[in-house]
Amino acid sequence: MFEIGITSNIKKYYKGYIDFIDHYWLDYFEKSNIKYYLIPNKKKSSIKALNKIKLLIIPGGNDVSNTLNTSKIRNNIEMRLIKICLKKKIPILGICRGAQLFAKYKKLKITKCAGHMRTKHPVFFDKKFLNYKKKEVVNSFHNYCITPNKRNNLVYLAYDKDRKSEMFVYKKRNIFIMWHPERNNNFKEINKIIKYIKTKFL
Repeated sequence: MFEIGITSNIKKYYKGYIDFIDHYWLDYFEKSNIKYYLIPNKKKSSIKALNKIKLLIIPGGNDVSNTLNTSKIRNNIEMRLIKICLKKKIPILGICRGAQLFAKYKKLKITKCAGHMRTKHPVFFDKKFLNYKKKEVVNSFHNYCITPNKRNNLVYLAYDKDRKSEMFVYKKRNIFIMWHPERNNNFKEINKIIKYIKTKFL
């Protein structure tokens, strides 16, 4: 069984916290008949969940630079999961915030940028990957952009018009994307990416 783990977003609720997940992902998992685990923002439970999965997805949410305590909690949990997954060779798929978090983990420069929130814009592929064209128009829901750094053992695949990274990979099996393929109605793009990881590395 191909089982996916997906980390949870988190928000303050009275004196406690609530974990939650975007229904785009739930719709995709249900339609594709994929068994998945929602990984909570709790240290022991989140690490224990890694024993059950073949792929970790770190989805979107608040900016990684957000100073709210909820963002710090999520950052700490997901950073710990990244370290364990890399050690165990569990592939990681980071989407938007997930890509920014991994960029932060690799000490890349993340800066605020305009024209990337609730819009669509072109990205340009320098390298062939799957069946992407040299120019693709993608959705965009983020406030911060990633500046590439060749010293971090990352392979950069796609850029925006300002040469900020829009897609990169680490050790082939870990893929990071700044747009949201799970928000496309037909799920073809996210299916293509997950099938690639499953076929090549699992």
